[in-house]
Amino acid sequence: MTPKQRIALQADWWPAACRAQGWKVSDRDLRLLVCAWAVSLKNPSQIELLEAIHSDRQPARWLASTNDLDNREDVDRVKSCLGMLADNLKQTSEVGRPEIGRARRLRDVVRDQIKCLALFHERPRAYVAAIINDKFNHGQGIHPVTIRDLTAELVKKRPQSSQLDQLVMTLGRIVNQKRNENIFAPAWKHLEQAEALTIHEMKIVAGAWCDCAQCQGKRTIPFRQPVEPENWADFDCELEPASCADSELGAGITVEVECPF
Repeated sequence: MTPKQRIALQADWWPAACRAQGWKVSDRDLRLLVCAWAVSLKNPSQIELLEAIHSDRQPARWLASTNDLDNREDVDRVKSCLGMLADNLKQTSEVGRPEIGRARRLRDVVRDQIKCLALFHERPRAYVAAIINDKFNHGQGIHPVTIRDLTAELVKKRPQSSQLDQLVMTLGRIVNQKRNENIFAPAWKHLEQAEALTIHEMKIVAGAWCDCAQCQGKRTIPFRQPVEPENWADFDCELEPASCADSELGAGITVEVECPF
């Protein structure tokens, strides 16, 4: 897990659970035991989790320290279980539902794709909003579909793929196409040159997360995982004057995505 996650665990998630359960915050062995059961039980109720914690049974996964937790699914499960123990209704609702945490991570990818798209398109969020509504709602405007409606639940017709997976793949292809076209938005015209930006250069200029070997070698944390509440304003559509539709998209676009799995 990342340093930010570890701080959140020790300063927020664990103390809140301790206050609700009457435990000592300083009890490290108990904290590791609770975390171990959180990642060992698939979909426990609060009663089942507490019964396991207070039993003589051994969890399927034992933790020597919280460093043994990964910064994705493990942290999601620990956070939701500790939230359940703290009687946090929102966190309780995420217990046994790993697709919720996965959806947050996929939306983070979309946020970075929008940053990259902004180099080539003046209204990237409106552009993405139009793509989402066209792809998942056939362009209907009465009850538009937004990114809030998309989930990370697997689609039966596309094994190992969800709505958010499909959006990420679609935007990835669009961003790469625009990068190769090498035509920038007015605010970024100064970047135009004979050769298109590399993927690394594009992400660095856009301020997006880059996972290339060059960038990974400079970081001690291989993956980001913010612990702050998600900022949905990142996906607010720029209305000009009152429509998310973009003239570049025409009357409607249909983007077919081939599942790579």
